[in-house]
Amino acid sequence: MEEKLTFKNQNNENISAILSTPENAKQNSNQNANGIVLLHCFTCTKHHRIMRTLADGLSAAGFMVLRIDFSGNGESEGKLEEATYTKMITEVKGAVSMLKGKGAKKIAIAGHSMGAMMSVLGASKDERISAVAFIAGSSETSRIRQIFPSDIIEKVEVDGSAETVVYGRSIILRNEFLRDVEKYDVGAAAKQLNGRPLLIVHGSDDETINVTHAKKLFELAKEPKNSQVKLEIIDGADHLFRKPEHLAKLREVVVGWIKENYLQNQNY
Repeated sequence: MEEKLTFKNQNNENISAILSTPENAKQNSNQNANGIVLLHCFTCTKHHRIMRTLADGLSAAGFMVLRIDFSGNGESEGKLEEATYTKMITEVKGAVSMLKGKGAKKIAIAGHSMGAMMSVLGASKDERISAVAFIAGSSETSRIRQIFPSDIIEKVEVDGSAETVVYGRSIILRNEFLRDVEKYDVGAAAKQLNGRPLLIVHGSDDETINVTHAKKLFELAKEPKNSQVKLEIIDGADHLFRKPEHLAKLREVVVGWIKENYLQNQNY
């Protein structure tokens, strides 16, 4: 069962969300007490096939699943050019609060690409998040600069903003966004999870964010030795898990890990 919801962010903008509730929620209150937040990639929406596939799999496994549109994306209010990591992290907190309000006692979070970075950054600042699934994300926040042409970056730093096209979408890149990114460190945030389970999933043939980012984050996150960190490389998969068999494998890995590891962890 799906329900359309909204909540307010720090700018009083409506953030659009969809809550998927398992069919057996009323019969099984223990299942209903566990929730998952799903976060989409840069310029994507909560309706992306990865988000929908994971929501279907997790809901079928008995979880409440909340997927949101970050402000300026999809059905949420706001302008994309006003987005910052800081703003998105507060929207992650808003999503967690919404799930808490719906009765979820334990909450995990899973994000793809930029959403993966927001998931670990958000969890490092919110102890209510019990586990993190980091899918095809970058180990370095500074990588955001690499997706824009150097002349655009230069224009932004001189003029304050510049119009450009990224992943087929026309956007205005602002200097405030670039400055805000510099405040955050994905590797440091992963270490700050303090033993909470972390799943890192990546495609071996990711053409957008090289698989070396997953391996680097795994090494950073498991120090000092942390048995709750798992690395899963999906052979042949690209950044968007375009082939049906790769998307099915992603669903299997994420849903299986959350069921078998996250639910069995009694510390969070």
